[in-house]
Amino acid sequence: MIIKSKIVGLPEWLFIEDVPDKCAPNSPISEKRTGLQRTPVKMESYQISTGGMFLLHSDMSFDRPVKIHTEVKGETITSQFVFYRKISGSKQKDPGPGRSRHNVRYIPSSAEEYELQAGLEYSYFLMVLSKEFYFKLIDPASSLHEHFVQAIMEGRYTSFAKDDMVVTYEMQRVISDLKDTRRSGEARRIHTESKISELLLYQFEQLQDSKDKKEQLYPKEDVNKLLKARNILDEHYAEAPTQKELAAEVTMNEFKLRQLFKDYFSVTIHDYLTRVRMEKARNLLLDERKSIFEVAQLTGYNHQQNFSVAFKKYFGIAPSDLKM
Repeated sequence: MIIKSKIVGLPEWLFIEDVPDKCAPNSPISEKRTGLQRTPVKMESYQISTGGMFLLHSDMSFDRPVKIHTEVKGETITSQFVFYRKISGSKQKDPGPGRSRHNVRYIPSSAEEYELQAGLEYSYFLMVLSKEFYFKLIDPASSLHEHFVQAIMEGRYTSFAKDDMVVTYEMQRVISDLKDTRRSGEARRIHTESKISELLLYQFEQLQDSKDKKEQLYPKEDVNKLLKARNILDEHYAEAPTQKELAAEVTMNEFKLRQLFKDYFSVTIHDYLTRVRMEKARNLLLDERKSIFEVAQLTGYNHQQNFSVAFKKYFGIAPSDLKM
């Protein structure tokens, strides 16, 4: 299978990967980091590939709207996750509810273009699996993907979910584990395959849950208050309000806020705040090379030890190991 992508109007390809369809248990996992900074794009990417599997994670932003052209040749199962948020000071409108989406698709072969906006920061995670690799992970007879398998066998382009779904907290954790693991060799392979299976399982379960219950409708006033609460946590994670203070600030009953926040965003207020702090902490450690003490202070922890414990619980490694 061949996967390649480029920004329309720029001469170079962002990546071109020719990945064997056949699973090769003894072949090494290949890793690659790339960067691109030229008008109108700023992008950093990390790729992992081996027989039957290609993973890509990209962080990107644009000075003007652009179109990204992507081609996939060969039968593949693709799982795509897109996260986006408004850049501070940008005139771009807030992207609104969810700010993330994902889906699983069977693609016999395709060439597509997607438009991305200026003023937003995008984080993109892509898994491309050959049929052989996919069915190695998920039994073709499993009821989890019965209709999906039928389309694959018939060679029909299909999406697992009719509409893209919002990415859950659990899915984001798995993606972080895939990107940030320090394992190597055979341990890396086993870890990667297990995390791909886990991520697909969360996607399948989310769709099944949506089928098992009627879609809940939220009053617009409540949605606006939930979005305001999330924005407060995004901006004031270092000195975050208590849940009682947060409820008062968005003029909602504290119990109702806790319940609706979890239902709407698929994560509790506490876990969401932890995620914001930990992702910021990782960036400060890796990109800005700040000390662990400084990072603890900047992310709302009064004691370095408390920060280190929280960081290891979230990422599975100590912050001191990340800085090595």
